Amino acid sequence: MSRDKKALQILLDTYWSPKGWKRDRSIDSADFEYARQAGYMFDPVTVTHDDIIAGLLTVRNRVSIEQVTDAFLASLSTRRLELRSALGSFSFAAHFPAHQLVEQARGQVPSGRLYCRLCGLYGHSVEDLNVLSFERWKWGGVRHVHPLYCWFDLTQFEKASLAAPTQEDYSILARIVEIASGLTPKAKPNELEKRISKVIKSNGSERRVLIQILGYCGVLKPAGRCGFLQAFTPGELRDRPPGHKNDWSYPVIWWQGADGVDRDALNRLFPKIAAVV
Repeated sequence: MSRDKKALQILLDTYWSPKGWKRDRSIDSADFEYARQAGYMFDPVTVTHDDIIAGLLTVRNRVSIEQVTDAFLASLSTRRLELRSALGSFSFAAHFPAHQLVEQARGQVPSGRLYCRLCGLYGHSVEDLNVLSFERWKWGGVRHVHPLYCWFDLTQFEKASLAAPTQEDYSILARIVEIASGLTPKAKPNELEKRISKVIKSNGSERRVLIQILGYCGVLKPAGRCGFLQAFTPGELRDRPPGHKNDWSYPVIWWQGADGVDRDALNRLFPKIAAVV
């Protein structure tokens, strides 16, 4: 799918203004139809827990690790955030277990719906894919630890017009790796986000997503924990440091400068980078 600037702008304008998130997300029917036909916006979908799991397990087998790592690299200089997102979704899906809904101990949530304590999905729901599409294009994804987003993201990735990484892309990632490897032992992800701001054309939200994706795939691996590309960690086991009030996601919320960069993950995913840094 080639980029349609008009359709993309319709999507972005539906959710975002210069002041941030819009409260009123009404959209002209003709604009919606244009964006829908172009593949940027979607009708609501009714799906079950098992529908989403089956879809995610199927699409992960059609996408290769080489495709998503090349797309991640190519996004660094082009700022094609929709391509960057796929590495996070692929990582989360890599060891995602086939399962039926595993009810939480207390049964239904207050709304009466059944909730799966393994993956966090509800048993049956009507989903708005448009906000997921917005987040994918705006920031490179936000909900990479949500099976519905990963299914949606990888399905859209299959339709994307891919780009090959350039030497500039390799240089950008090499510099990010060097910075992450050279921080003080107690440095936190916030410091890494600030330090890479001069390396890659981006805003703070984009850099946060980038760092979190590097955590999902295991390049930024906290001591005693691993990324989803190495092993799946159920939602109920994704702990957070005591007293932390920030919104970094697991596992990168545990990362600090002393952890540096995991060489095994780097060599597996980005061997050309591993060879020079």
